[in-house]
Amino acid sequence: MSHAASQTHATATQTTPHRLLYFFVAFVLLMFFGLIYAWSLFVDPLEAEFGWDRSATSVVFTLSIITFCAGMLVAGALEERTSPRTVMLITAACLGLGLIASAFTESLPFIYATYGVLVGTGVGLGTDVVMSVTLKWFPDKQGLASGAMLMGFGGGTMLLSPVVTTMLGALGWRMTFGALGAIFVVLVGAGAFIMKLPTPEYVKPLLEKARQNATVAAVDMTGSQMVRTPTFWVFMVYLMLVTCGGLALISQAVPAAMELLMGAGAGAGASGAAAGAGVSAALPEAEALMLATAAMGSVSAMNGLGRLINGFIWDKFGYRVCLTWIAVAFAAGMLCCAFAMMGGNFPLLVAGFMLLGLMYGGNMCSMSAMVGTFFGPKYYGINYAIATCQMIPAAIVGPQILALSQMGSGSYLGAFWVFFGVAIAALIVSLFIKPPKNNRAA
Repeated sequence: MSHAASQTHATATQTTPHRLLYFFVAFVLLMFFGLIYAWSLFVDPLEAEFGWDRSATSVVFTLSIITFCAGMLVAGALEERTSPRTVMLITAACLGLGLIASAFTESLPFIYATYGVLVGTGVGLGTDVVMSVTLKWFPDKQGLASGAMLMGFGGGTMLLSPVVTTMLGALGWRMTFGALGAIFVVLVGAGAFIMKLPTPEYVKPLLEKARQNATVAAVDMTGSQMVRTPTFWVFMVYLMLVTCGGLALISQAVPAAMELLMGAGAGAGASGAAAGAGVSAALPEAEALMLATAAMGSVSAMNGLGRLINGFIWDKFGYRVCLTWIAVAFAAGMLCCAFAMMGGNFPLLVAGFMLLGLMYGGNMCSMSAMVGTFFGPKYYGINYAIATCQMIPAAIVGPQILALSQMGSGSYLGAFWVFFGVAIAALIVSLFIKPPKNNRAA
C-alpha cells in the first residue's frame, strides 16, 4: 500500500463500536449518491422546456450508468495508488461541477456531458471508495453490511425525491441542479476527512473468524483471476438480465405511472373494484405527478429494503435462495405492471413497482456480496468495480426497450411483457451459478 493510503488507516486501538461510525457516514453518503436514480424527476421539466422526446432524454440516464461503472473502475485503481481521501475529493469535484453545470443546460449534448458523464462518474467514484473502505471494517458480515449500506443507496431516492420535487416546484430545474451541486460538494468533502481504513491488526481476527465460518472466500482473488472463472461470467449474465429490467423501470418510473394516471386515471385505485377493470377518468396533471412521484418513491423504498433483506438472506440462507427470489420477484413485478396497464389499475401498478424495487435492490446487494463471498475481501474495490460493468449493457438495453415501446405504441405495456420473458431467463440462468471450484468457502 502507498504511503498516502497508509495515512488513512485508523489506529490499532479502534474497537468494534467505532466501525459503526464509518458505517453511518457511508450510509448517508450512499443515500445521496442514490439520487442518480432520481433522473426521471427532471425528465418532464426538461422535455417541456426544450421539446426533447423520451428516447433522447433516456440517453442521459444510460450515460450516467455507463460512466458510473467507469468511475467505479477508476476508483478501484486509484485507491491502490493514492488514498480513499483523494478519491473522495475527486468525487466531490465531479459531482459539484456536473450538477452546477447542468443548471446551464441549453442542449442535449451539454446535459449528456454534465449529468450523464460528470455526475455519473462522480457517483461511481464515490460509491466504490465508500463501499470498499467500509466493508473492510466488516469482513465478518459481508452480506449484511453491504446490504445495509446499499439500502441507503437505494432508499435515498425515496427519502430525497420529495425534497427534490419540492425544489423543482419552488426553484425550477436550473436552481435545483445548482443547489444539489453545492450540497454534494460540502457533504462529500466532509466525508473525505472522516472515512478511514482499519488497521491489519483490527481486521485479522474478524477475517479469520469469517473464514472459519465459511462466510468469506478461503482465497483472495485478484481481478484478473476473478474474470477467468466460469462463476464470474455466469453470474454476470444473471446480473445483466435482472439489472436490465430494474434500470428500465427506474429510468421511466414517473413517466410510466403518468401514462396510466393521465390516461385511465388512478382511480382506479380507490374505486377500481367498482369500475370492473379499475379504469376511471384521467387525473389533472398536477395530481397525477404527485401520485407518480409517490409511485417512484415506492420503488426506492423497496429498492433499499431489498438490499437489506437480501444481505440478511445471503448470510443466513446462502446465495441460491437469494438469486431465486430475486428472479421470481422480477417476473411477478412485470406481470403486475402489465395487468395494471391493461386494466388502468394504479394500486396494482404500485404493487408491481414495489416488487421490482425489491428485486433490483436484492440484485445490487447480491453483486456486492458475491464479490466478497466468492472472491475474497482483499481486492474488493477493483473486483466490485469490474462486476458493476454488467450495468453498462443493461443500462443501454433496458431503458431503450421502455422508451421505444412508449414511442412506438404510445404505451409501456409491450415492454413489460418483454421483461417478463427476461425474468424467466434470469431464473433459468441462476440454476447454473456455483462458487469457484478452488474457493469453496463460499
